[in-house]
Amino acid sequence: MRARTAMSLAALAALVLTAPALAAVPATAAPAASPATAAAAGTTTPAGFVGIAPTRVLDTRDYNQVPTHDHGKLGAGEYYRTPLATVCGHHPPFPCTSPVPTESTAVLVNVTVTNPTADGYVSLSSAAGAAGTAPATSSINFRAGQTVSNLVTVAVGDLWSSGYTRTVTLYNNAGTTDVVLDVVGYYTPTATDKYGPLAPTRIADSRSDGTGRLGGDAVRTYQVARPELGTADATSVILNVTATDGSWDSFLTAYPTGTARPVNGSNVNFPVGSTVANQVVVPVGADGKIDLYNRAGWVHVIVDVVGSYGPSGKGLFSALKTPVRNLDTRDIGGRLQRGATATVRAVPTDGSVPNVLGVEANVTITDVTEAGHLTVFPGGGQPPNTSTVNVEPGQTIANSATTGVTGGGTYSVFNHGGPVSVVADLTGYFVTG
Repeated sequence: MRARTAMSLAALAALVLTAPALAAVPATAAPAASPATAAAAGTTTPAGFVGIAPTRVLDTRDYNQVPTHDHGKLGAGEYYRTPLATVCGHHPPFPCTSPVPTESTAVLVNVTVTNPTADGYVSLSSAAGAAGTAPATSSINFRAGQTVSNLVTVAVGDLWSSGYTRTVTLYNNAGTTDVVLDVVGYYTPTATDKYGPLAPTRIADSRSDGTGRLGGDAVRTYQVARPELGTADATSVILNVTATDGSWDSFLTAYPTGTARPVNGSNVNFPVGSTVANQVVVPVGADGKIDLYNRAGWVHVIVDVVGSYGPSGKGLFSALKTPVRNLDTRDIGGRLQRGATATVRAVPTDGSVPNVLGVEANVTITDVTEAGHLTVFPGGGQPPNTSTVNVEPGQTIANSATTGVTGGGTYSVFNHGGPVSVVADLTGYFVTG
C-alpha cells in the first residue's frame, strides 16, 4: 500500500553532491538530457484539461487532512507514494474519495513545502522510485526553515490498492520536511478543453497601474477572458502571479469569480519584503474574471497571462512518465549572463514527438548573487515584459513554465539579472489534437 523507503547515510551523502539545483553554491548536477532522451522516457496518451477548485490531497502536518498518511514529515532520501484522494477508508477494500478520475493521465498540483530542516528539494513523478537512488530532476527547491510553493505538472502513477484513485510519488533528498499537495486540475482523454499557447502578456502591475498594494483579507478582481489576448472563450487561464514588497508573511489564492474562496489552497506563499512568483492555473468565472485574495498585510501584485485552456485551444497534453533535464548551465561550463538568452531544445529532433505546440517545464535558478528574474517565452528576438522566475541573492528557486515552442522545438530563457545558473526540466508536451 505505502511505498516508503530510506537510503543509507552513505548513499545520501553521495547524492547530495549530485543533487539537481540543490543549493546556491556550485554543484555537480545530473547530466543534461539529450534531445532524443525525452522520447525514450515514455509519454502518456494525449489528453484534454479539466480545471477544478484547489483540493487538498496531502498534508503531512495533519493526519486528519489526509488519513492515508500517518508518518509525519518526509525523511531524507525517502520516496513516498500517496493517493490523490481527500480521504481513504481504514479497512479493506480501503475505498478512496478522489477529485481525480481513474482514467486521468496527469495532474496539476500546487506543492507547498514547509518546516524543512535542511536545504534541499522535492521531486514528483509517476514512478515509485527505488531505495538508494535519486531522481535526475527536481520539482521544488527550498532553504531550511522556508515555506515555498510551486505548481507541478506530473504524470499519475498506478492505482492505489483500493483501485479508486491514482497516485503520485514524492522524493525528499535531505533533512525532513512537511509537504502539502493541492490538486488544481487534471488531464484526461475525454476532456474537450485544449491548450492555447499565447504570447506572454502583463495584464496587471499594482506598482504602476494605479491600483496600489492589495490589503490583508482583501480580494482584487481581474478580467482574464479578453479577445485581444486570445482568451475570449477560455475556461481556465495559465498565469504567472508575482507578489512583491509584502508587509507581512502571507499568501495569495486565485479562484473564479462567482465562487466561494477555497477553504484550502494557496498559490503564492511569500515572506515579508520578498519577491516571489508562482505559476497559477485557475478556472475563469462566468463573467470572464478571476479573484485574487491576500491573506495578510499589504502586497504589490503582478499578473502575467501565459496560456489558456478552452474549446478553441489546439493542444492536448502528453506527460513524460519520467521528467528529463533539457538544460543545466552548470554542465556546460558557465552561467547565463545578464541580458543573455538561452535557447532550450525541448522536442526530440528524430521526429518521435510530432506536432508539438508547446511544452511544460520546471525552470530553476541557482548560484545567485543579486536580485533578478528570468523570462521564458517561445521563439527568439526580444523577450516580452513578463517574468517567470524571480530570485534574490543566495536563493535556489523554481517555477513552472508553460510555453509555446518554435517550429524547431525550442523555447527561450532570458536573464534580466546578474549571472545565474539555470536548470530546465521537461515534464510534458502539448501536441496538436
